Amino acid sequence: MTVTPLRYGLEEADATIVETIGGRLLACDPPGGARVVEVFGDAATADHIAVIVPGNGQHLGNYFTSQEAHSPRSRGQLLLRTMQELAPESRSAVVVWVGYHAPPEWYNAITNDAAYAGASDLAALTHYLPRAAHITLVGHSYGSTVAGLALASARAEDCVALGSPGMGVVHRSELGSGTRLWAGYGESDRIRLIPHVRLGRLGLGRDPLHPELGATSFGTGDIPGHCGYYTEGSESLLNVARIALGRYDEVTPAGVTTRIPARAARAARTAQTAREVETAA
Repeated sequence: MTVTPLRYGLEEADATIVETIGGRLLACDPPGGARVVEVFGDAATADHIAVIVPGNGQHLGNYFTSQEAHSPRSRGQLLLRTMQELAPESRSAVVVWVGYHAPPEWYNAITNDAAYAGASDLAALTHYLPRAAHITLVGHSYGSTVAGLALASARAEDCVALGSPGMGVVHRSELGSGTRLWAGYGESDRIRLIPHVRLGRLGLGRDPLHPELGATSFGTGDIPGHCGYYTEGSESLLNVARIALGRYDEVTPAGVTTRIPARAARAARTAQTAREVETAA
């Protein structure tokens, strides 16, 4: 699959930015295309940036119209809000990267063609983000395959795989070096039943928890099915936010449930109110 590379860079984006509800576009295909990249928060000044990479069925055509709680935009906004609640003193941003031609349905996702085609664009994005920022790739389902293939040339301190059907690779050396690999699987997620193999362009590679890849497993709590990893207040979402903030000692194993500290939540709401008042003034 050959596609035209996306063009993005914070300097260019600031000059030609397109305002959207709650976020800013960093890149977008023309109408009728498939790809869109949006940022929530100020990526140019952020200390921590999470890059969400969704799985199959996501594209420009449904990106702004989907009302589902597990839509990429909703997940991006919720992850940013959770990061701000956990660490109101830090500057955080979330990039929602639908920057590849995702397979339309799960049965189209048996090959890694789309993942290979998109991986270089995802890696390129990480090199345009501020060098001082802590960057975390968060891939859900087929999106984790894209993220895994991007790591060979991406700049990321952490990579989180949620409900991964495979990281696109067979050996740890294919993931580059210096990136911490994390994995979360819900108890009711049937993705576990998919064979983790790769034969040329067939199959999606090894499970991130395979000893050869050596990901660190974290708890997800009682989340529903394959699409519940961003459930508000869930252990899964909290752990993703903790990793994205570099608060590794707070990441919990399976079976442990915690909630956002009330003091941190109140502080985040107070800070948001102050910003809104200042903007209105």
